[in-house]
Amino acid sequence: MVLLFQQNFQEHKLVRQELTKVYGINKFLAHQICDSLGFALTLKVQDLTASQKEKLVRLVQRYYVTGSDLKRIVDQDIQRCVTIGSFKGFRFIQGLPVRGQRSHTNARSCRKKKIV
Repeated sequence: MVLLFQQNFQEHKLVRQELTKVYGINKFLAHQICDSLGFALTLKVQDLTASQKEKLVRLVQRYYVTGSDLKRIVDQDIQRCVTIGSFKGFRFIQGLPVRGQRSHTNARSCRKKKIV
């Protein structure tokens, strides 16, 4: 196991696949990062050299917000909506859909986070 971005990456898997484990990096972003660093499509985590790992960490930390920083920013945005008293903040407090979805039947998946 290789520890990068507070995540344990499995050594026998592809770098592009393992980057998606990091909160805030999706498949498209992982491909974009690896392409900008010149990594091959079949590069595995165990084949990364120390300099490649350093470049990867430096690039992601410099240009992308990931992990606990991203979670903190999202929580601050939600809290800002609640404190200014917007309709969106009210919907967050109630645990209802925020972006205009119907709540008569299909509102089960939006009930993730309660703001108190």
